[in-house]
Amino acid sequence: MVTSLKTTLQKKLCSDSVDLSGIHLSTRDIRHVAYYLQTSGGAVISVDLSFTEMRDEGLRILLPVLSVLPKLTTLALNGNRLTVSIMKDLTEALKNPQSFTCLAWIDLGNNVDIFTMPQPLLVALRRRCSLKSSLPTIYEYTEGQPYCYRMESSIEEPSLYEEDEEEDEDEDEMEDKLDMEQWSIVEQKSSGSFTLNYCER
Repeated sequence: MVTSLKTTLQKKLCSDSVDLSGIHLSTRDIRHVAYYLQTSGGAVISVDLSFTEMRDEGLRILLPVLSVLPKLTTLALNGNRLTVSIMKDLTEALKNPQSFTCLAWIDLGNNVDIFTMPQPLLVALRRRCSLKSSLPTIYEYTEGQPYCYRMESSIEEPSLYEEDEEEDEDEDEMEDKLDMEQWSIVEQKSSGSFTLNYCER
């Protein structure tokens, strides 16, 4: 497996992405990955560490290196053995505006017991994404486990709350219009008289 990891990293030397998906990573392997990213990760935009059997301690080794990658935009950590306790480390890292400066997409689905994203982590991602005129979007998957969330970056759209407000305003305008039409005076231009009309609702 070390040979496979070494071969994969060598193939990615001229690429802006590091794809290690499906490769079982031991603690020693993770240290090799950390060293590679530290020395050659300046142009890396995407890191895929999905289904690598990574545990919390492995991600803790990588976090200090991942957090300082200047162009890292997407991070896939799904399908591993991560637990909810690692969310505190991620949240603390994202609270620092100098860490993960370009991160806009993170996948933590299909892990041990990560069923939701802490609000501070979502807020931190939103602040980063707002600089690019986009907001994080949460997609919920019910296959495999009840609540798995994925963070993605999307073009900023009006919130559901704003849409509801617009619908309420349209309904109010329609009601006002009907109230005004309930009693209407129609001028008869030909005779100069007028007729009072009552419209039942």
